[in-house]
Amino acid sequence: MLTSDAPGPRIDAAKTAANSLVDSLPNDSQLALIAYGTGTGTSASEYTAGCRDIRTLVPLATLDKNLVHQAVDSITPRGFTPIAASLTQAATTLPPTGPAAIVLVSDGEDTCGQPPCPVARSLVAQHPDLQISTIGFKTSGEASDQLRCVAAAGGGLFVQAANAAQLQARLLATQNQAAASSAINGGSLRGIAIGNGLQEIRQSHSDFPLGGRRTGNQTIIVWQDCEWVFDATGTLVEIRPQGNARTIDGVRVGGALGEAKHFYGNPVATSSNSDGTRNSTFVAEPDTTTGYRITSQGADDASTITRIVVCGCAPRSSATSSAPASEIIRPFTKSGNTTPGWLKDARHNSGGYYACTINPVPGAAEAGISWCSGSSGMDQGLCAPSFDGHSLLCVTDPFSTTEFIITPSQPPASDPKPPANHIPFGLELADGTRCVYVASRGVAPGNSARPDAVATYNCGDNPLRPTSYVFSDKNSYPVAQSSTGWTAKVGGASGESLRDVAISKVIYVRFG
Repeated sequence: MLTSDAPGPRIDAAKTAANSLVDSLPNDSQLALIAYGTGTGTSASEYTAGCRDIRTLVPLATLDKNLVHQAVDSITPRGFTPIAASLTQAATTLPPTGPAAIVLVSDGEDTCGQPPCPVARSLVAQHPDLQISTIGFKTSGEASDQLRCVAAAGGGLFVQAANAAQLQARLLATQNQAAASSAINGGSLRGIAIGNGLQEIRQSHSDFPLGGRRTGNQTIIVWQDCEWVFDATGTLVEIRPQGNARTIDGVRVGGALGEAKHFYGNPVATSSNSDGTRNSTFVAEPDTTTGYRITSQGADDASTITRIVVCGCAPRSSATSSAPASEIIRPFTKSGNTTPGWLKDARHNSGGYYACTINPVPGAAEAGISWCSGSSGMDQGLCAPSFDGHSLLCVTDPFSTTEFIITPSQPPASDPKPPANHIPFGLELADGTRCVYVASRGVAPGNSARPDAVATYNCGDNPLRPTSYVFSDKNSYPVAQSSTGWTAKVGGASGESLRDVAISKVIYVRFG
């Protein structure tokens, strides 16, 4: 949970998701909070103690939201991962009879040697009304298989989350398994996944038809208001839900394409159809070729989703890519105060235009932070409401420790949130150059060698007087990400050729 790829530490994303879940629960809910791996390190001498390091932070009782929030915020992960033992302790916390649920969130597999799947099976045998759900945060391989097995043995829901937005939505989904089971979950629907064979499917779904209509080398079987497409070997290659399909994150037919980008990042492929609609392919599960091919009608992020298809149509992405160092700056608190080490410039704009209209929000790694700017992009940056209730605390340069007090000419949006594939506020290039994201410009600089590219970052010692820019294709992610690292196309506002420069550090903003 200390890995910084959410962006920022995974534990920060997990805390935000857990607190959102707590806020959504009815006030009369019964809840306990248990954490493991918070009291020891990971040295060999601490192994025995670390595998017993399971703490009940909040005993089972009627929900006290403030108390649980404080307990969640106090968690500091640093030890081993005793999943099996923590499940046992969680079960002993619950009443011995009656409906009960355990939700386990982990970013890795058990490191204490006891397989958790048989433990989950035993716990449910002793407590038939117990349900165990698991969430794998950025897990893959053995870790995902282990968590999937625990959920199957516990009669619960298993979901994977690749970013903070997915983690928050999928943690909430564990509270309504009936709705979650009818939603597209990664590469599966109704417990049937891309890559399953027809005979395998019929073993667990006896009413699944044996045959359907042939189209070339494919067979299409209609079942449960959905077309299931098999190749010549009998392997499921596409899932085509009919009607009001939706994903477990809430992306649905009738919704906006921008919601898909919020959860799954920018599409990896796009194409146009003869009827004027457009297909956008998104990665559904990292480190696999499972994707969502989403058809929409209209322009840009506001276009309306008309169809969602699950397919093996995404390029394989690697969870082990060589990403740059990630730094989180925390200039302000949710209560509207500056954090220690930050200076406040009490400069107010005098009735001029200053608004926060961009959503999803670049540069932010947490909901509640807005991107705001004045006319022609003046004083643009990331802002949060001040404690006085009418002004904003704003950071315009991620490499400084100064924030401004600015009075907006109109209230910020009520639900600002970052995109799924968070856009860095600041970049530090391998040659030491510093770059600051710019969302609004009066006159956009161009580069005649790449007239189709747009300047997305100002680079140099002073963001207001840049000596070069980062250029990227319009409506695309501003930097290139690959298994060998991140790079930016850098050049001046002239005809010089753009050069690829490695990125050594990225900076995002969260609340302190």
